[in-house]
Amino acid sequence: MTQEGSSVPPPGQRPETELAGPVIAEFIAKQVETAQNKTSSLQARGLAVISSCGTLVVLLFGLSAIATKAQNFTLPTATKLPLFLAAIFLVLAAFVGITTNAPRQSDAVALHRLRPLLEDNLWATPAANAQKEIAKTLLTVAEAERRRNMKMARLLQVAIALEIAGITFVTLSIIVFIAAG
Repeated sequence: MTQEGSSVPPPGQRPETELAGPVIAEFIAKQVETAQNKTSSLQARGLAVISSCGTLVVLLFGLSAIATKAQNFTLPTATKLPLFLAAIFLVLAAFVGITTNAPRQSDAVALHRLRPLLEDNLWATPAANAQKEIAKTLLTVAEAERRRNMKMARLLQVAIALEIAGITFVTLSIIVFIAAG
């Protein structure tokens, strides 16, 4: 189905003689790339949790230092527990955020397993066979990457929930402080 006088198929149509293998292999390679991009995104968000929790904990300690050094200042008793819980939740959130960036074993192809592919007899085989084996390997890598990303996403959700709890307790202690003041 070509346009009259042209051997190029219309946009969006592939020639019927084109084999599916290369198309499938390209799709699988894109899945690996997508999974690797998702990993980078999850790690970046984990770092954001670490940074924001660290900042909030430093602010809590700074406020505590100022409060203990100020003359005629006593922290209302009702604010101590929420501040204590806030610090615990924020530190836990940072810890879980760190785990999203912990080194993990990769299911990428071991390079020493590629050496046999350089044998002369394999170089003479049809490319479709090699393409299929590479696609199988890439699919295994993509599956493993997705499983790791799901675990990392769950950790990130826990870290964010802990951070929200910490922020909630900071807010509660401020409200109690203002109400007591």
